[in-house]
Amino acid sequence: MPESSVQPGQLCCVTVSKWWYRVVIHRVINDQEVEVFYPDYGNLEIVRKSWLRFLKWCYLKLPAQAIPCSLAWVKPVEGTWSNAATLLFKKLCGSKLLVGIVDEYVNGILHLFLCDTSTEEDVYFHCVLRDEGCADVCRENIPSQGFKELNPSALYVQPSGKQEKADVVEPDLCLQQESLDADRETASSKLDRDEL
Repeated sequence: MPESSVQPGQLCCVTVSKWWYRVVIHRVINDQEVEVFYPDYGNLEIVRKSWLRFLKWCYLKLPAQAIPCSLAWVKPVEGTWSNAATLLFKKLCGSKLLVGIVDEYVNGILHLFLCDTSTEEDVYFHCVLRDEGCADVCRENIPSQGFKELNPSALYVQPSGKQEKADVVEPDLCLQQESLDADRETASSKLDRDEL
């Protein structure tokens, strides 16, 4: 890709270990590297600029596979999630297969309960976070402060207009540049300070 096209918000693809993935350039790190968001997986990664390529139009039209999600019925004890809560959540997730139980899909965010069923007794994440003093169970779904800043999916993926009452969620890639600029700057600085 020419240097002029390597800008935040640009949808393209990247080759990693002989596989091609769709990405959105999240921020330019330096002359050699960029941070990209994988709209089909929901994660951020730093890659070399030389690995980037333009994406064929037919792949631009496909809906994103990652869906912005929030844990149902919990909120941080204080205004934002503590490091202890974040570490506990990561520990609970590990590399296990989890059961997700959908509570509701509102404003482009899928609110779900997560449960680890790999042990004798099912482990519900919201209960563990509450019992460890990292979260309050509030029986309603309120995205926490900074949800967009800490969840890049919320910046680049939006629900398609036809999903108001549908059971299946098919988010589209959000390519409206003007709406992303302010959010991206805030997100980049927040991610720098509070890397998870």
